[in-house]
Amino acid sequence: MNKYVIVGATGDIGQSIHKALSKDSVITISKSRMPEYESEHHFLDVSKAVTEEEVHELFKNTDTIDGLIWAPGITLFKMLEDTELSEVDTQYHISIRSLIVFIKVLLPKLKQSKHGRIVVISSVWGRVGASFESIYSAMKGAEESLVKSLAKELAGTSVTVNAVAPGVVRGKMTDELGSSDLEYLLDELPQHRMIEPDEITHSVLYLLNKNASSVTGEILNINGGWYT
Repeated sequence: MNKYVIVGATGDIGQSIHKALSKDSVITISKSRMPEYESEHHFLDVSKAVTEEEVHELFKNTDTIDGLIWAPGITLFKMLEDTELSEVDTQYHISIRSLIVFIKVLLPKLKQSKHGRIVVISSVWGRVGASFESIYSAMKGAEESLVKSLAKELAGTSVTVNAVAPGVVRGKMTDELGSSDLEYLLDELPQHRMIEPDEITHSVLYLLNKNASSVTGEILNINGGWYT
């Protein structure tokens, strides 16, 4: 039985991944909501400055981890000039700083696995940028640079590092759109439909598989032909 860590396990994508891995041993992290599926669960707000000591404490009884899946995220739809620095800090902590802290703490445990995996859920906006989402896009772009760089850094180990960059995924974020905005968006998408969370999970499962050992430093575009 493999052991996986899912950070952001109660979001739409995180929950779908958790369901798919429910037969494995799963450690989940969320800010405030309990996960729907069985796991060893911990509450931790990764939108703030978490410490290495805090993360060490969560995993003090775990020797080996087979995969870290990073899936937290919140929207930030504002022009840069209207964005508060506190909102910038929140996006930075969620996408970059907390991710780095978790990797630093868990890397020795990932190296104990024959097939250690780090999978980051990024975004299409990290690939191409988005007006009114400059900060969100910048942090997702930083995630992708981290993935590519760390993959090279760890190429001599058993640990691979990859990301999945979804397009428009059906869930809580898209539920916030008004009917006119949603209609406009669907018309713009080449497939004229939103992506289901399970489609993202399918890509994550591929990257976690032992037969994906030569896949590292990749960003999988799951966007229905949008911005390819």
